[in-house]
Order: sequence, then C-alpha cells, then structure tokens
Amino acid sequence: MLSIKPARSVQGKIDLPVSPDLFLLASIIAIASHRSVKIKIDKLTPLLELWIDIIKTQADVEILDGTVVTIGQKEGECAAFIVLPYDILPYKDFIVFTLMSIGKVVALKNAGQKRVDAIIKKAKKFGFTVQATDYSGNPGLSITDIPDTLNTAIEIYDDDVASLTGLLLGQKKSAAYMVDFHYAHPVRNVASLFGFEFAIRSTVVKETDPLARRIKMMQGKKKTQASSGQQFQLFLNFENLQNVKEDVLDITLPGDEVLGAMLVTAKCLHSKSSFVINNLPLETWGSPVITLLKKMGCKVSAQETARTSFGSTGMFSIQKCSLYGRKVECRPSQAYIPYLPSMVVLACFAEGQSVFRDLEDLRNDEPDGIDLIEHCIRTLGARHGEMPDGIVVEGGKSFDGFDITDNLVPWLSGSLAVAGLKCMGDTRIEDTSLLQRWPAFNEMLAGICEFRADK
Repeated sequence: MLSIKPARSVQGKIDLPVSPDLFLLASIIAIASHRSVKIKIDKLTPLLELWIDIIKTQADVEILDGTVVTIGQKEGECAAFIVLPYDILPYKDFIVFTLMSIGKVVALKNAGQKRVDAIIKKAKKFGFTVQATDYSGNPGLSITDIPDTLNTAIEIYDDDVASLTGLLLGQKKSAAYMVDFHYAHPVRNVASLFGFEFAIRSTVVKETDPLARRIKMMQGKKKTQASSGQQFQLFLNFENLQNVKEDVLDITLPGDEVLGAMLVTAKCLHSKSSFVINNLPLETWGSPVITLLKKMGCKVSAQETARTSFGSTGMFSIQKCSLYGRKVECRPSQAYIPYLPSMVVLACFAEGQSVFRDLEDLRNDEPDGIDLIEHCIRTLGARHGEMPDGIVVEGGKSFDGFDITDNLVPWLSGSLAVAGLKCMGDTRIEDTSLLQRWPAFNEMLAGICEFRADK
C-alpha cells in the first residue's frame, strides 16, 4: 500500500521519464511496417519489460546497456497470436486493429463481452469480419474476411479514426474521407518517419486578398466550429514507403504523457511555490489536462525545448491557478482514458459543477469505466451525478484522507494519490499497478512535495 501524507506545497523541477505507451506504439508500427527501429529509454521498468516480452513474440529485440532497445524483423516464424492486457493497454483501438489487420489472433485479457462486441461492430462498419474464439479463457479476436475495396462514402466519426488507421496500416492500403472534425493522435506525428502519410487537410480555399481575408476572419469570430460546418479531408496512405532510406529508424520518445498530466494536476492543487516539468509532450493529443486547465481559468506557460518522433516537448509551469467547473466533451473517448482521472480530480477541487460527456464507450469495459470513476469520486468524498454517457462532478470542497484497496489501473490510482496530497488526512492506495509503471513513484512525490509538519 502507498501511504500519502497531506502536502503543503509541490515545488522544484522534474524531468519526465520517456513514455512507455509510445514505446509500445512505436514498436507495433515497426512490426506492422516491417521496419527495424532503435528506441532510447531511460531505464527498464516492469511495464517496459512487459511490453518487451510481448514484442518478442513478433520481433527480435536487443537491449543495449539497459537504455537502448533495438527491434528488428524476427528470424523464423512469428507467433500467430499475441496476448494483450486490455485494461492497461494504451492506444487500444489502434493497437488491437493493427495487430488483427496483419493477421494475428489478438487475445485480450481483462476484456468483457461488451468490449468484444464493440470491436466486432467497429470492424464491420469498415467491411471487415472479426471472429471471437476462446483463447485460454480470454477472447481471441481475428479478422476472417477482408473487403476488396473500402467504402470511402461512409460517414467517419472521430472515434472511428484510430481503428481505421490500424486496419489500413496492417493491410498497406490508403483511403480518403471527408470529415467535420480535427483529429490529434501520436500516430499522425510519427507516420512520416516510417514513410506513411496521415494528414487532415482543410477544404477551405485560402483567401489571397488581404482585405477579404480580414473580413473573413472577423466573420469567423462570430461563428462556432459546430455552426460553421467546416469540412476536412482525412487522408491515410500506408501503401508506399516514401523517402525512407535508413535501415534502422531512430525513434525518440517524449516524456510520459500520463505522469505529466498527474503532476500538472498536483501542481494546480498546490499553487504556491515554483514547479517546472521538463520533457512534457506539448502536442494536442497529449495535453487534454492542460486544455481543461486553461478553460478552468489557469494561466500556464509552455516553452518548446526539443522535437521528438512524436512531436514537440518542453518545459511547463503554472503562473496562476484558479479552478472553476467546466463542461468537457471527451471525443474521441479512447483518447481521454488515461487523462480523465486527473481531469476529474481537478473537478472535485474546483468551484462549481463540471460535466464530462461523450464517454458512453467506457460502458463497454469490465468493470464499467464510468461506474469505476464514480466509485472513486465517492471514496474521495466528492458529490457526483449520474449520466448515461458521462459524469457530473460537484466541486469546491475539502476532503479527508481515504483508502483504496482495489488494484486500479495506474492512471486512476496515480490520480487518486495526487488527490490525497490535497486531503486533510492520510491516504492509502493499493499500488501494485502503480509501481509497475512508476517503480519510484513514492520517492518522486517525496522529492517534489513539502509535507505538512503536523502530519
């Protein structure tokens, strides 16, 4: 059990370790594209070791000095199946659909029948038939029928894109769709490194006349994105490797986006003193918590310091923190999974009511993803309302310490640990999965927190 004492302040500076989620993501893309990659890490953790063991069933893996992992094409036959822990799997839709698309049987641990049905339904939308069979007590999913051509006239929603991208990558195909939304995903950043194209282009023709452009801009301020009806072209090309000459691709990873979100939350709950986070991903896909903070009334500062294979990283600090409840549309919901607990914790301590919508896909998890978060809110002591597709949180209270005895996913238990720092009493949290991802989590908190002397 992890024991959390009330903190007086969060201060100092911290360098985020590299993202284990993006390590796995890059490895899956390398396997699907038959490319060799070299990925630099800080040090091996139990979670990275788990991902490496899974990757070894499909590729040759070499670890150099414990800080560089080389993934190459496997000599001999690869395993026809791959077993994934669905509850802690990052970028779930993309990874599952990519592996199925290259012909693997994907056995999902900790996935219930509702989730299996949702995956089968999603594949069917694009013309693919997915079959579920029993694999050592876990559902084993495989594609049994592949369409000759893709129907590009179907309507694509933002929660379709990750699955569609995985299918196209595995089949080495390309497609273009008209959509009415922007879309951010780390695959979009790294695709060009592998020679692929993942682009979203506006269909609006740019105005060249300065006066006309000024008038158009002023008119645009009066419209919301929803009412403007702007259209974009989603273009996915995985057919041809373009401008890739290296035999082994160097992959540079940004900092752990999930840990970064939790530390940003910790700082917002303890606004006094200075605290700087280095190596934080600054791309849209990695900053839902920062976006929420800005809506809540916080003033933040971000300075780009480096470019990685997945986009820019930099230094992040909070200049002023005022938390007011806000409404958040969590689309696509899969992209919000690792950040939602931190966002809910912020809402618990904010003034007023916060609403998180468009989370109905979490109902397909086992246990129910929304019910699980609501249970944690009640354990913390906050008030919430029930919604079919989301969560309503009533904030603005102070809370006593609490105990969490269930082994929760790390982004949920970690966010609750951050909440415990702000509580009046001691907090205890089951830390098995937490320490699997961040073995030095307790030492990290001790290094950045000044705890209350009376506690």
